[in-house]
Amino acid sequence: MIRVPVHRRFSDLDPLGHVNNVVFHDYLQEARVGMLRDLGFVRGPGFSQVVVKQEITHRKPLLLSPEPVMVETWIEHLGNSSYRIAYRVIDEHGDVAAEGSTLMAVIDPDTGRPIRMSDELRAVLEPLTIQQ
Repeated sequence: MIRVPVHRRFSDLDPLGHVNNVVFHDYLQEARVGMLRDLGFVRGPGFSQVVVKQEITHRKPLLLSPEPVMVETWIEHLGNSSYRIAYRVIDEHGDVAAEGSTLMAVIDPDTGRPIRMSDELRAVLEPLTIQQ
């Protein structure tokens, strides 16, 4: 599991003073890109990755705070040409504010068509695989 801190911005708030539900997608993106960047596998020779589907279940509102939320990320499933990243968004009190997942596809950057995941990418993702 990788933990990525994400700071809330005043512009993240809706008129009720909560972090807007759409902004949670930004938080997941920051965690996903941070995780892939740290692993060194945003792109590679002969492949790229794209988001196929993303879902979020909101558990409690987030309010403005100087403390970052912590986004926990792990790999929930590894397929042949895709994998699913799972997330938990933890507030400054340690409470789960949201849970989510992103289905990623490995594609040929020239054709945009799905391709088999490389052994190198699989080797980097496998240690992060946790069945929940």
